[in-house]
Amino acid sequence: MDKIKNTLYKYRLLVIIVCVICICGCGYAIYQSFFGDNDSYVTSVKKGDKEVIKGEGVTITKNDLYEYFLDNNGMNLTLDTAIDYICDKELTDEDALNSKVDEIKQQYTDYIGSDLESYAIENGYEDEQSFIDDVIMPDAKSTLLQEKYIDDNYDTLIDDYKVKYIKTITLDTESQALKIIEGSTDEESFNNYMNEYGGTDQGLVTKDNVTLDENITKKLSKFKKDGIYSKVIKTSDSKYAVVWVYNSNKSELKDEVSDALAEISDISQEAETYYLRKYNFDVYEPKIKEQIEEVSEDYFG
Repeated sequence: MDKIKNTLYKYRLLVIIVCVICICGCGYAIYQSFFGDNDSYVTSVKKGDKEVIKGEGVTITKNDLYEYFLDNNGMNLTLDTAIDYICDKELTDEDALNSKVDEIKQQYTDYIGSDLESYAIENGYEDEQSFIDDVIMPDAKSTLLQEKYIDDNYDTLIDDYKVKYIKTITLDTESQALKIIEGSTDEESFNNYMNEYGGTDQGLVTKDNVTLDENITKKLSKFKKDGIYSKVIKTSDSKYAVVWVYNSNKSELKDEVSDALAEISDISQEAETYYLRKYNFDVYEPKIKEQIEEVSEDYFG
């Protein structure tokens, strides 16, 4: 059994090596058949017909194992290994990495309500350290890489996602809305109107906000400075909204805004795309590349 286990692990690693000959500017196609039929794998292992497992009417060759792992985990292994390589290049602060690992370990401990060693063994890992190496460390690296992406592209992401802080009051008539716009000479006066008409402090919102009325969302890019927005917005349910804008200077709220950006589902893939393209990511096993393109064709430069 140990021999079979070691054999399976060996070919799992081989899948990674063959698929990820792809980073740091490989500018040539390794295989002539790359542009051929994608229904079969163009790569194989040396002496692929050699039997590695045989018994009870079942024969498994080296190529059988290799293609099994390509079929079942080739895409994930390829992407995970590429991202891990990039993390090792981009994340140079070991203290920050260790701190993030400790943070995630604590999250697991709080969630499971027991020690991590027992949890790891119950889930098939040899010990706590193997769980940390296989699960927590990649998670920590991925999280830090995303944080680095947000930090390095902070102003661009604020513009792209239209990050704003706003308060809103929704009214039945346009004349009421115009009266509030005229009377909101400062935040205190607007807050008084909010109390009178049941307004809402929306806090930080983005273009992906699902609770904000869609017609207000469409106007987010217009809210450029603190104070009352000068126009009434007709909402999707034919009411009338007025908007107070605050915290226009996002440089003073970088931690808070960065945390909010990290919660946006698209940011994670954007970060991966950014760094994969930066490192000229490519895959020379056509079937695996095709699978990755179905996830995101933007991964390839």
